[in-house]
Amino acid sequence: MTEHDGCRDRPVSEPSCSTILKHLLESPKDFKVTVVTRTDSTATFPSNPKVTVKKGSYTDGPFLQEAFKDQDVVIFALHFMAQSAQIGMIDEAAKAGVKWIVPNEYAGDGMNKAMAEGVPVFVPKKQAREHIDELSKTHEGLAWIGVATNPFFEPKFLIKSSKIFGIDAESHTATIYPDGGAFNSSTMDRIGLAVTRMLSLPISDHSNSRASLQHYANNFLYVSSFCVTQKQILQTLQKAKGESEADWKVSEDKTIKQWVQECQEGLKAGNMQAGWGLTMCYYMGEGMGGNYQEKAEQDHKVLGLQEEDFEEAVKRALSA
Repeated sequence: MTEHDGCRDRPVSEPSCSTILKHLLESPKDFKVTVVTRTDSTATFPSNPKVTVKKGSYTDGPFLQEAFKDQDVVIFALHFMAQSAQIGMIDEAAKAGVKWIVPNEYAGDGMNKAMAEGVPVFVPKKQAREHIDELSKTHEGLAWIGVATNPFFEPKFLIKSSKIFGIDAESHTATIYPDGGAFNSSTMDRIGLAVTRMLSLPISDHSNSRASLQHYANNFLYVSSFCVTQKQILQTLQKAKGESEADWKVSEDKTIKQWVQECQEGLKAGNMQAGWGLTMCYYMGEGMGGNYQEKAEQDHKVLGLQEEDFEEAVKRALSA
């Protein structure tokens, strides 16, 4: 990684994780950012002397190599529909001499074998990391940094799509799984801040190896805003709305184990939505990998992050 006057160059491939760009630009480290986006993209980016926008094709090797030239880190934040281009883009980043790649993760704990193998949508994420591992054999110093976030905790997820947590805020119904447990969840702002502070660390620190980029080489950064259960989400939502248990119809008849079976059968029948349901099973099921609180606490200590106020986050979601 090239450093000069405390400034590092970071290309961001897509604005879907806009809070990363926001916090990079607000950082006292004075990052310079190159945004790589498609020629036909209508996305807009901040008018800022620290930002350079380069438009082209994600399959255009010469364009990508030029965009990635002299960059320290490539951060992938690709839309789901564009993820198939990631492997080829990683190849071009390696050819351009990039040493650090943050691949398209922003999901669960990729180091948890049961979760990584049990959730189909995690397969391409694992393949990307393995591809970088293979490239590192011929591109010295190349490494990946995964970012674990678990499900995003944002207004549209809590209110409009709250069924992902088994809670339907519009119909006042909820399914609480008795074999569920506490799981981590992250706000988008927390993700952007955590990634920025992690990239602000020195490459090595002999006094505290965890407080360095070398610790995160071929490893995960564990991001979390809070660690909660379904019941905590439901009770906090009820409190924020001034409602009582009597206003809701709550069922506890179904188990995560049953939901897993339903999702697996749905996938076999070609129902791709079942893949998202299966992901939530692993997030919320007790002992299935969705609780990485201990790892998150260790990372947050290094990055100077505190757990966010869950009640305030719910109130913000309701007022958004």
